[in-house]
Amino acid sequence: MLAIATGVFAMLAVQSRREAGLGGTANARPVPIREMPAERLELLARIEPPEYRGPAPEDAQSSREFRAAMERYVNRDYAGAVPSLRAVGAQGLPESIEARFYLAICLLVTNDRPDGILELYAVISAGETSYLEAARFYLAKALLGSGNIVGAEQQLRKAIEMHGKLEKEAEALHAQIVPGH
Repeated sequence: MLAIATGVFAMLAVQSRREAGLGGTANARPVPIREMPAERLELLARIEPPEYRGPAPEDAQSSREFRAAMERYVNRDYAGAVPSLRAVGAQGLPESIEARFYLAICLLVTNDRPDGILELYAVISAGETSYLEAARFYLAKALLGSGNIVGAEQQLRKAIEMHGKLEKEAEALHAQIVPGH
């Protein structure tokens, strides 16, 4: 009995080494994380700035500074909008989450990915706002641009689970970065 058990164990050990990662042995090599060429990541990470339609009726009291920044944003002067959006976002005004979201977009478009990512995390940490889904989607794109495929996949999954306006775009992007989905 002992000889049979030892033989089976030895056979399983040999087989698990051949199928590294599938045998469940402690010395098995981990399954590699999917790698993508940098050019492909940059293409998937490309940001098309979302349209700004003006303040909602409840936001009619928005600051002059915010309105000026968003006028620049609408005119595609993203670098010019950054200083005012930073100021509004830092002041904690009612439109500060909106300002931080558009600031993040401006930063990403003007190639300041690290600060754009930080601003998107700030928008997400604000919780259930009208910018949560979009912040997750654009954060996923920014993370892709940084080579963080795992983080991007997590943000896309969360955006998809929200079943909002960006669900289909998030699903399409998710399918391109996660094999077999």
